[in-house]
Amino acid sequence: MPRVRHLIASALALMFAVAVSGCAPQTGNPQLEPRISPPVIAAEGVLKAGVDLSYPPFAGTDDDKTAGIDVDVAAAIAERLGLRLELVDVPQAEMAEALNSGRIDIMLGATPITDVVLADVSSAGSYLIDAPAIFSFTSAVSTLTVEDLSGRRVGSQSGSQSFWELESEFGEGFPSSYETLRGAFEALVAGEVDVVVASAAVGAYLARDFDGVAFSGQFAPGVPLGVAVRKDATELETEIRSMLDALAADGTLDTIRGKWLGDLPQLDVPPAG
Repeated sequence: MPRVRHLIASALALMFAVAVSGCAPQTGNPQLEPRISPPVIAAEGVLKAGVDLSYPPFAGTDDDKTAGIDVDVAAAIAERLGLRLELVDVPQAEMAEALNSGRIDIMLGATPITDVVLADVSSAGSYLIDAPAIFSFTSAVSTLTVEDLSGRRVGSQSGSQSFWELESEFGEGFPSSYETLRGAFEALVAGEVDVVVASAAVGAYLARDFDGVAFSGQFAPGVPLGVAVRKDATELETEIRSMLDALAADGTLDTIRGKWLGDLPQLDVPPAG
C-alpha cells in the first residue's frame, strides 16, 4: 500500500497544488477553551493529529501549505475540542508506533477501520466512506454495476486495492494495468479502455481534471475510514467519537466531503453483523 499511495500522490500533485490554496487550518486562536487536557492528550492546549502527507486528496503539501480531507476533519475536531491543531506527517504503517509513543494523539491517514483494529489501536469513529468505484464518460453511460464490466475494457492502477478486487472477481490479467491512476484516466480519455476502477475518493478528486469523466457506480462494498487513538485512551476516544457525531449531525463532514470530492454520491456499506 505505501508504494501505491506514493504513485497516487505523484499523479495528483498538480491538481492538489490548485486545490490547496487557502485550505490550511487556522492555529493559535486566543479564544479557544480546551475541553480536555493532559494526560488525555500529550500537550496542554494542543491536539497532535497524524496525517499521511503523501496521499492527496486526504493530505498533502504545496508551497508549505498543508491541506486535504484529513486536514480539514482534524481541524474541525480540534476546534470543537477547543484545542490548537498540530499536524504530524505519519505514514499509515507507522500509525501504532506514533500513537503508542505519544508522538500523536489521534491518527487519520485515510485509514480503514479494519486496519485500525489490525494495528491493535482503537477506532474513535468514522468520517468518510471509501470503496472501489467505476469511472466512465457520463455521456456514454449513466450507471454501471460489477456485472456490466465483463464486456468492457477496464483499466486500473497496478497494485491498488481496486486492481486486486478486479482480478479476484474476473481473473488474473483482466484489467489493463497502469502505473498511476492518472495514467488510467488518460487511457480512458484516449479510448484505450471503456472504464476505470479506482478508489471512489481518489478517483472523484482526480476525475475533476478530466472533462466528462465521473463516478458511474460502486464496484465493491464501502469501507469506513476512521480516526484512531491509542488503545488505552478511552477518554480521548469518547471525546473524538462525540465530536465526529456532532460534525456529522451539523453537516460539517458533508461540507468537507463536497469540497474535495464534488458530487460523489454516498457509498453503500454492508450492514453490521
